[in-house]
Amino acid sequence: MATNKYSVGAEIEAYCTKCKMDRLHAIEALKSDGNINKVFCKTCQGSHLFRRPKSAKAQTGASRRRRAGSVVVTEAEMKGAKPYAMDKVFKAGDIIDHSTFGPGKVLEVKQGGRMDVGFATGSKRLVCGIA
Repeated sequence: MATNKYSVGAEIEAYCTKCKMDRLHAIEALKSDGNINKVFCKTCQGSHLFRRPKSAKAQTGASRRRRAGSVVVTEAEMKGAKPYAMDKVFKAGDIIDHSTFGPGKVLEVKQGGRMDVGFATGSKRLVCGIA
C-alpha cells in the first residue's frame, strides 16, 4: 500500500478562499486516496476545501497543448482585422476581432448564418450575416 505524503495537522501553503491569497494552513481532512480535502487557515481561522496556492506553477504549464482549432493571429494580420458583428458577412480566411474572445480567424463559413472561428483558446461557432 502506498504511503500518504500528507497527514492531518500538518502545515501546508494553500490559497485561502476567505483571505483571497496564499496563506499557511493546517490539514483538517484527507480524501480516501490520501490527497488533501479540507484545510484550516492559520490567519483568518477559516475552514474550507483545499485549493492549490496561486503562486504555484501549473504542472502542465510547460507542456500545455493548444486546443483543437486554436489559431494564433499575428500583429501584422491584426492590422486588417474586421470587428465582429452578427449582421456582417465574413468569408473563410478573414481575420476578426471579437469583443469577448479576442482576435480570431474564420476557418469555415456554414449554411444558415454560422461560421467556425479559431481563437487562441480554441474554435467557436459564431453567427454571421443575420440582418
